[in-house]
Amino acid sequence: MSPEAILNRQLWRWYVVLFIANELDLLYTYFGLGQGFFHEANPLLRPYLYTWWPIALKAIALAGLALGIAAGMRAGLRRQRRVLRVLRGAVAIYGIVLILHLVTLFRAMVRG
Repeated sequence: MSPEAILNRQLWRWYVVLFIANELDLLYTYFGLGQGFFHEANPLLRPYLYTWWPIALKAIALAGLALGIAAGMRAGLRRQRRVLRVLRGAVAIYGIVLILHLVTLFRAMVRG
């Protein structure tokens, strides 16, 4: 398998990981808010939280990212490597966010 094909496969794998992390973030947020474990801290998002806007915005952002990856695949190995680094960074950030969600949910459930 060529280095470019390997890199393309890695890009899409990291995209899938980011997609899953993104959806878990949304799930944890709705679960925690629905159970009353915490309140939405973002004053801009609070009025729109239980509408279709958050889901639509995440879908649009992930679709845009997928288009960017597809376009980057034609740009050569150097740009693909940059995109891969950015994807890994985004996954790391989402990982931290998910850990914070889990800790918050756990603490709220223990308190009752």
